[in-house]
Amino acid sequence: MRKSKKLFGANSKPQPEPTIFLDRNLGRHIIADRLRSEGMKVEVHDDHLASDAPDEDWIALVGRNQWVAITKDKNIRYRVAELEAIRKHSAQIIVLRAKNATGADIAALLVKGRRRIVRFATTTPSPFVGGMYGSGVIKAYPII
Repeated sequence: MRKSKKLFGANSKPQPEPTIFLDRNLGRHIIADRLRSEGMKVEVHDDHLASDAPDEDWIALVGRNQWVAITKDKNIRYRVAELEAIRKHSAQIIVLRAKNATGADIAALLVKGRRRIVRFATTTPSPFVGGMYGSGVIKAYPII
């Protein structure tokens, strides 16, 4: 008799999915619409902040609301002001590392990696910055 594989173990309940916050560099519609069509909770940068708001503002918003931010800004983990905001607001950020991906490609990656995002967000202590690769693997980055 074969046993089914459970994502979070035999005795654990499925983890509630966090709200996904899309940074302004991911646009407002293509990715958000696709994720919402899959039943994911999504917030978009420009629905909350001015399009030219500093990164520290959206990082604070994400931390206050306990959302998981998705961004393409691979240098966010190196800039002093952003790192201070990540620490101060206990933000959870995943950086997409899929080069040359279109909006549709990114949406498909996030849908396919949905369980990995949930698992990473619920098992990694905040604050965190992780890198999500085209394969769907998410790697934790040190916050120095």
